[in-house]
Amino acid sequence: MYKIGTCGLPNAGKSTFLKAVSKTDLEIGNYPFTTKKPKIVTALVISENLLNLYNITNTKELIPAYLEFSDIPGLIKGSHRGLGLGNEFLSYLRACSVILEIVRNFERIDVPHIEGNVDPERDILIIEEEIIQADKKIIEENIKKLEKSKKEKEKLEILKFIYKNLEPFKRFEEYENQLKEFNLLITKKWFLLINGNKKIDLEKFKNLCFHNIYQLDCLFELEIEEDEEIRKEISSSIQNFLNEFRKDVGLIEFFTFTKEITQSWFIEKNSSILDCARKIHTDFYNKFKSAEIINIDDFLKYKDWEEAKNKGAIKQVGKDYIVQEGDIIKILI
Repeated sequence: MYKIGTCGLPNAGKSTFLKAVSKTDLEIGNYPFTTKKPKIVTALVISENLLNLYNITNTKELIPAYLEFSDIPGLIKGSHRGLGLGNEFLSYLRACSVILEIVRNFERIDVPHIEGNVDPERDILIIEEEIIQADKKIIEENIKKLEKSKKEKEKLEILKFIYKNLEPFKRFEEYENQLKEFNLLITKKWFLLINGNKKIDLEKFKNLCFHNIYQLDCLFELEIEEDEEIRKEISSSIQNFLNEFRKDVGLIEFFTFTKEITQSWFIEKNSSILDCARKIHTDFYNKFKSAEIINIDDFLKYKDWEEAKNKGAIKQVGKDYIVQEGDIIKILI
């Protein structure tokens, strides 16, 4: 599954965001570089469909699907030249396939902004300049290597094309697979999270390089998650965000249930039933014969597997079946 990296300037609220979505104890400080090494946190994603299914199955256990985020050290102006934790930061970020850029939009006297004042547009430009310059250096080095070796001409031409067209907010995701070995930041999927409650026009960011733009007040969301009394009055937006984000990233949700466990799973779009079988258990993949499938919308009408089967709502599929959003799967071995 996708490895998601969080990216932003120091004190942008990355650790607060990750604590809110995962409810884990991360060190949250009011000074740059509180996060010095990447930490992987798990965020459980509880969808309405999962809860509806659980209300029918009433099993002992409910196991939600999850997303994994890396809490990566913040970068500063000059990171591409090694300032701050520059090169180390960038290497951590390159290991991720999806990047969630978190930009500060809140005022707090006890949490100074590294640039002196809060300005999301400026911060986005700083981050953009850093990744462009960092990737430019890698592209230059590899163009020289490929020209010298006189091999892999296609890669050389692609790198030259990108170098010629390199500019802020331009991405080259179509070349991700061909250039995987270089781990370029500009071939990855980027998303933007505006963190804070200050009024801001999100439209100004719509035509940049981000697949989607979200706004959360992460500190407030953390307070909701940690205070039962507040939760009685105000609903958290965290699960809404996580459910929207996983869809935007390109993951679909499917379900399984037994007498003991109701479970949701995430897998990339256009995955086959065999991919799902492997994800559930290697035995299901190795011994796969066929599978029974029903979409959750149909299952909610019948509320019983055997009745749905008798009504012809459950179909049997082979190994070439492409799993759809909301499928409930029973693997036959």
